[in-house]
Amino acid sequence: MKKNQHFPKLFERGYIAGLEIKNRIVRQPMGTELGNPDGSPSWATVKAYAEAADGGAGIVYMDNAGVTQFHHVGLSIASDPYIGPMSILAKTLKHHGAVPGLQIVHPGRDAAFVAGDDLISSSRVMWEPWYENGGGVPRELTIEEIHEFVEAFGDAAERGQRAGFEIIDVHSACGVLLSNFLSPLNNTRTDMYGGSLHNRMRFLMEVIRNIKQKTSVPLSIRLSGCDFEPGGITIEETIEVAKACERMGADVINITWGSHAEVVNAAGLLSPHGANHVDMAKRIKDAVSIPVMLCGGIYTPEIGEQLLEDGVCDYVGIGKPALADPFWAKKAEEGRSGDIRPCIGCGVGCHDRGMLSGGMVQCAVNPTLYQFDREYFPKTDRPKKVAIIGAGPAGSAAALTAAECGHDVTLFEGREVGGVLKEASVPVYKEDLGLLGKYYQRQIAKSNVKLVEENATPETIATGDFDAVIVATGGKVRELNLPGLDSDNVIYAMDLMKQGCQLDADKVVVVGGGIVGAEAALILAEDFGKDVTITTRQDNFFVPGVMGIAYMTRLAMAGVKTKTRANLVEVKDGKPVFSTMNGLETMDVDAVVVSPGFLPTSQMRDDIEQIADVDTYVIGDAKAPRLVMDAVHEGYKTAINL
Repeated sequence: MKKNQHFPKLFERGYIAGLEIKNRIVRQPMGTELGNPDGSPSWATVKAYAEAADGGAGIVYMDNAGVTQFHHVGLSIASDPYIGPMSILAKTLKHHGAVPGLQIVHPGRDAAFVAGDDLISSSRVMWEPWYENGGGVPRELTIEEIHEFVEAFGDAAERGQRAGFEIIDVHSACGVLLSNFLSPLNNTRTDMYGGSLHNRMRFLMEVIRNIKQKTSVPLSIRLSGCDFEPGGITIEETIEVAKACERMGADVINITWGSHAEVVNAAGLLSPHGANHVDMAKRIKDAVSIPVMLCGGIYTPEIGEQLLEDGVCDYVGIGKPALADPFWAKKAEEGRSGDIRPCIGCGVGCHDRGMLSGGMVQCAVNPTLYQFDREYFPKTDRPKKVAIIGAGPAGSAAALTAAECGHDVTLFEGREVGGVLKEASVPVYKEDLGLLGKYYQRQIAKSNVKLVEENATPETIATGDFDAVIVATGGKVRELNLPGLDSDNVIYAMDLMKQGCQLDADKVVVVGGGIVGAEAALILAEDFGKDVTITTRQDNFFVPGVMGIAYMTRLAMAGVKTKTRANLVEVKDGKPVFSTMNGLETMDVDAVVVSPGFLPTSQMRDDIEQIADVDTYVIGDAKAPRLVMDAVHEGYKTAINL
């Protein structure tokens, strides 16, 4: 085998129980949610699998498949009629160059997370925040039902093998049924399936034994190294479970982190750039003699190469990064890691607007993901001369897309390509946003886009003979008109970010409960040890989706105090005064950080249209301040429809 000159470890041939794998990259199951309502694959599922295999990973898992018939967002392998449709997927993966893998599962407690209708678990215990938000309490399985599930897992694995899948992965991590039994938090049983670790892992051991009796393909067991739920699965117990899995006949251990309830670690939210929990992963690797797969934070080939070089694992898994760029592995193999579109770890497209919404999985930075109804970049038969004002996420996406479609594109940016991504990447856990900005800089430099490093004016457009102009000037900070905001100890959050959050104060109040306010509060508390309170006028903090859960978790861990229904009315003698349910309250702090949100900047369109006869569009935060996903997708859609 010819040694890859760019990433020799990543592209080294591997073997799992005699199964040859062309490289050490595993496309982990992130789901597509493209299947039919009965759990069978659709035409779009088949195309998604083909694209994933074309991406170059050695093993490709996609959707997980339910072992019993119930409604959830994945596929089904619950009965023999599914063998035929599932065989199409296995053959597709094989024909496109990958080892076809199938993950089998019952979501258990997590049926509440994946729109399932079969809410069962080891015990009648639900994750507290989910229960407080209306989540149901799972039904406790009887011993007879456990025995039925053991057979169901074995039968599902056998069907997977008959369908042509060459490796089976049993999902026993992140809060699904088998992990519910492993967890001392979720498992409060007093019978043979609860209590001691030996009893809590009995269900999983019986599943492994049953599958090994019915199949001959390699068997992978996915475990959470630690689920980070208080009183839940620990690394020490996972090491023992991994050793027991090997003794029972498992061929590979597939390690992930956290649970779907504890989203900070499961989804890698608000995590520093780099692989997650490497030290714990190495402990598992050292405890077993079978291969170990690892995922979580492996966003770049360089990270994966280092993990293999250091002996932390034998295979590296990519999940969300393969959504951001399905050709992650292929680009790495060709030495083009700089062309890999980076995952920013936001969880918006894949979680909030994907599996949690019941819709198909999406990606904030990849607007073409699973868009099989059209060409990704349709070539125009009427090329236009297009001006794009602003090179933030929306403008950059629009410029690259329009150029790819064959238009003559001029991009105006007075600061730097990436726009506000520079300020947004100040937190150490948001470094990937900065990498997205650098990605846009590289791609624009390589493209046919003409970059003009100055701010455009309406006159620039009027004299430029453009056919169309896209205004992507971003949002502007909302300025408050309140007494005392000119005090020396008052600073706007965006200005604070620009100066690296350096603040000569011990006690700080952050006014505004959105993302920028939450980030300012978190940096001040975690990185600088400040005594921080964050306030909002609303009943609760407006940070949407799984990222909101992550922020609230981290803010609580950092000791940040929260105050709702508090409206800033003035700063008097350096002290903020709030209108609250109890009247006016003055807060004794040393500094006030104001984060009032953003306003659109669509006035540019009106100014242009007054002096130029040109088609004009407004996108991104210039239209309405929202998230990176909205900006990128709006830029792409506007450009392909010019």
